[in-house]
Amino acid sequence: MIKVNKDKPVRTRYAPSPTGYFHVGGARSALFNYLFAKHYNGSFILRIEDTDIAREVQNGIESQYDNLLWLGIVPDESMFKPINKYIPYIQSKKLDVYKEVAYALLEKKLAYRCFCTTDELEKAREESLANHQTPKYNRHCLHLTEQEINEKLKNNVPYAIRLIIPDNHNYEWDDMVRGKISIPSSALTDFVILKTNGIGSYNFANVIDDHDMQISHIIRGEEHVSNTPYQLAAIDAIKQLDKYKDSLQDFDFIYGHLPIVIKEGGKKLSKRDHTLKQFISDYKEMGFLPISIDNFLVNLGWSSPNNKEYFNSLEEIFSEFDGSRISCSPSTFDFKKMISINKKHMSDLTDEQYLKQVKSFLKIDLKQLKDHEDEILLLFRKDLRYFSDINELIDNLLNPSLIEINDELKNVYDNAKKHELGTKASLLLKAINEWSIENISIWLKKLAEDTSLKAKQLYLPLRYCLFKQEHGPEFVKLVYIFGKDYCLEQLSKFDAIL
Repeated sequence: MIKVNKDKPVRTRYAPSPTGYFHVGGARSALFNYLFAKHYNGSFILRIEDTDIAREVQNGIESQYDNLLWLGIVPDESMFKPINKYIPYIQSKKLDVYKEVAYALLEKKLAYRCFCTTDELEKAREESLANHQTPKYNRHCLHLTEQEINEKLKNNVPYAIRLIIPDNHNYEWDDMVRGKISIPSSALTDFVILKTNGIGSYNFANVIDDHDMQISHIIRGEEHVSNTPYQLAAIDAIKQLDKYKDSLQDFDFIYGHLPIVIKEGGKKLSKRDHTLKQFISDYKEMGFLPISIDNFLVNLGWSSPNNKEYFNSLEEIFSEFDGSRISCSPSTFDFKKMISINKKHMSDLTDEQYLKQVKSFLKIDLKQLKDHEDEILLLFRKDLRYFSDINELIDNLLNPSLIEINDELKNVYDNAKKHELGTKASLLLKAINEWSIENISIWLKKLAEDTSLKAKQLYLPLRYCLFKQEHGPEFVKLVYIFGKDYCLEQLSKFDAIL
């Protein structure tokens, strides 16, 4: 049963770091948060967590925001659409707040300064691993005397601030996806809440931001399960500060951790795996419809009450998305399924909608067939997996590569020659006065009667002679588009082919 506090508006958030472009995993998290918020008439917030400056990529924020909008996942609030009560929506504008809270915890003896260097920490980590122990901070600096601390401060020794994790404590939460989860404090380490550069750490800043923005539900990937006890520890400590005594209820977050996404074969989807396109911009450039991506992503870990997999709109999805049917089992990223869904959505478009979309992806020169652009584009409509396919399909038509002359084609073609298909086709084609689809169909019917050839024996050699293809779009329409003169010229070579 999904918990929703009637006295507290549903507010969900997607909080990416601009250290990479908009990944399908992030897109699914954003989508689930958006759908959940909309189902309960709540708000969906975009917050940028940009404190990992060293790993930031150029245009990372724009990639996140622009692709969210393209998917139809429109944030109710963001740095581009702020509400004063909740600003700022980007962590780099909030560093003073994290620092203030960290030092308040230090003052209350809930945290301590850590002067250990990177080399010292790495050495301790290696020793733990050598002793078959889980690497944890050894609390060396927790036991420094006041005199030792003051001496280091006097000498300007850099330090971080670590939170004290209490002994013999269990961190528990009722996960909306996985049920009751409990992790003992003995499995944790005193984690850094303020880095030596004065920037708040992820698990620390995250909690403060969620409180300040009055987030109600935190829905995110399974990889964040291990972060949650640290965030609960931070909450327990921060609640003891006077600054927050009147807003303790704003720390009552409901967590939900989505299932991992795996590749076919069972391996976890990794950003470092380049065998599969994993960024939303890739699918945008390929010409997938946004609703198809949404439709595909929502099936990665959620099922509708009637097990429906195809949805016409985001509104149709969020009307059913109460969160209760989110699975905790791994979901498989099936590219064939994505294509299948996209083809279904493409088929739902009107011809006018289809032409508008596909023309934006058309790059190939139609040459002498420019006057028949719409007809050619419509001709390939059922063959497209996504819109950019149009270029390859038209190129194969205009510039056909030589196909292998197999025994079947040779036998069919030789049989057509015996029935004088080339000569009879030319004579009947010349007799057509009005060039139309209807008259071309009549031409083929008469040709079949005069030669006594069955469909395959008739169409295969004609298609190969005219268009150098064994298979392709509707033959009658192709003949009409390429024109009478072109077809007569090709038919004149019929007996010389093969």
